[in-house]
Amino acid sequence: MSLIGAAPLLDASNFLNLGDEAYLYWGAHSPAVKRVEDAIVQSYRAKSLGEGGRDFLYAAESHTRAGIARLTGRDAAEVGLLGDASTAWSAIANGWSWKPGDNIVINEYEHPAVFAPFLRLRRYGLEVRVVPRQEDWEMPASSIIEACDERTVAIAVSHVGYVSGLRHDLNELGAFAEQQGIPFLVDVSHSLGVIDVDVEYAALTVTASYKWTLGPYGVGAVVWNRDRLPDFEPGSVGWRSLENMFTDRRFDEINWNADGTRFQMGAPALADIAGLGAGIDTILDLGIDRVEAHSSVLAGAAIDGLERRGLEVITPRDPDRRAGNVAFLHPAGERFARALADEGVLVWGGDGRVRASFHVLNTHSDVERLLAGVDAVLETFPLERISA
Repeated sequence: MSLIGAAPLLDASNFLNLGDEAYLYWGAHSPAVKRVEDAIVQSYRAKSLGEGGRDFLYAAESHTRAGIARLTGRDAAEVGLLGDASTAWSAIANGWSWKPGDNIVINEYEHPAVFAPFLRLRRYGLEVRVVPRQEDWEMPASSIIEACDERTVAIAVSHVGYVSGLRHDLNELGAFAEQQGIPFLVDVSHSLGVIDVDVEYAALTVTASYKWTLGPYGVGAVVWNRDRLPDFEPGSVGWRSLENMFTDRRFDEINWNADGTRFQMGAPALADIAGLGAGIDTILDLGIDRVEAHSSVLAGAAIDGLERRGLEVITPRDPDRRAGNVAFLHPAGERFARALADEGVLVWGGDGRVRASFHVLNTHSDVERLLAGVDAVLETFPLERISA
């Protein structure tokens, strides 16, 4: 039995345009996948087939919705596809029901895609409560729970935060939300495709397309649990949101689609949607349990090595509290990342931190290259000199 992480789950022959660098940029976006490009090209070319081409494209769209449903453990009818995750969150916030003085609870680790649409509603009387992190960069579920009260109309969390890579306990938060009758809103952009995702308690789940699911840019997905949030009407609407755009009453009422497709406003990026479906198929073929175990082992090895070098790693050590991202502090994060690229290691850097991400292509040799690169860059950007 081979050591987990000794070999890639998906080797370099499955990718396009890769260089010799260690690719640890997944948390920003995945590298190009041949299977995904093939699906995009095939779907784009289908436009030349007239009505048959449209049938082909809509079948690919249905296939992608089914793939998202499999990864989230939900039903394909709950899935709607939009232009990106930010568009989805805006549709949710603008359709949300609340009164002046009500509040929504978010936390310090949230991405602007999640909180900015709600922040805009402050001017009309919605309170946006931001739960701060602890000094050790932890954020227990209890701190979010304690911020809620009888005027809380929603709890919104990213399953895995983009700042530190902390994984929230969706079951603990979701059980509390259910008990209190508070809708639970979840973003899975940094977890879907790399760890097992259970959104049973979520009323609405949102994801981007271009990270761990191996897809292209240009697609956002919503999973609408109609049992937990019946009759929700998004704050954005278009012709594809409608059950029948030709009804005699089309100028009198909005006849919403009954399922998740009510989030789909206009003509979608169908070729990109087909590409996302191919990326998700790749993950499903590998098996999400294998993918999670692989990424977790490599991330754990990276944490060990970075801490041995005296760096402050802000990602939890506990595998159940993280996914594929590993972040450490450095005041010159962006310059540090550029310097690592010169050493042949591609990571993301900025906002006083550096983030390395591990997924299906990576192996323990990539961890070693990261650590060797960090050693070299620290000679140029030592913490004590940069901090002084």
